[in-house]
Amino acid sequence: MKNGELRSYLESHTASRTLQLLWFCQMAHTLAHIHERHVLVTDISTRNFLLDDNMSLKLCDFSEASVLPLQTNTETADDEGYTVAVDIGLLGVIMYEIVTGTRCEIDLYKDNDPRDGRAYWPDRSYLSSTENLWLGPIIEACWTGGFQDARSLLEALETAEEQPPFIKTQFQFSFIRSTWRRIQERSIMSMAICRLIFCMRMRNHL
Repeated sequence: MKNGELRSYLESHTASRTLQLLWFCQMAHTLAHIHERHVLVTDISTRNFLLDDNMSLKLCDFSEASVLPLQTNTETADDEGYTVAVDIGLLGVIMYEIVTGTRCEIDLYKDNDPRDGRAYWPDRSYLSSTENLWLGPIIEACWTGGFQDARSLLEALETAEEQPPFIKTQFQFSFIRSTWRRIQERSIMSMAICRLIFCMRMRNHL
């Protein structure tokens, strides 16, 4: 995409709070959409988000994702120890990095038994302080299990303090625009397939 990886962009640009909040809403909406389809992303960082021409975020790289059976409770861990809570915690790490301009390094294997091999969310003492930080309470809740799911996180972001009144409208417009674009692309593809089938049938009649 035109503006490349979010991490690379942040190395040379400082995003306004308005843009940051728009990004966070897009991230939470995307994560909720994925979780509702019984998929855990597991590898969430600023390098896995791309910026399009309109400065909207697109999540990429699902190479480490875990697809769970439909009957699985996604609040519980997969075979590697990942859960919805871990995904939300990792999203909180991204929010911290964007708000502060400083990376918050975490190790999901720090306290586990070497024979275990599964991921565990680290103890709060290993994470950075969110005191007096913009959106600090929301980031803190991401790290301490304060959100049951990504949809709850999205609702908190949409009502965050210092949120400009038009931020939700911007998010909704961006979502509608991307959805309409996908519909158009599918329509064009469907028309092309129909035309191909028609041509093949006409050729068979000749």
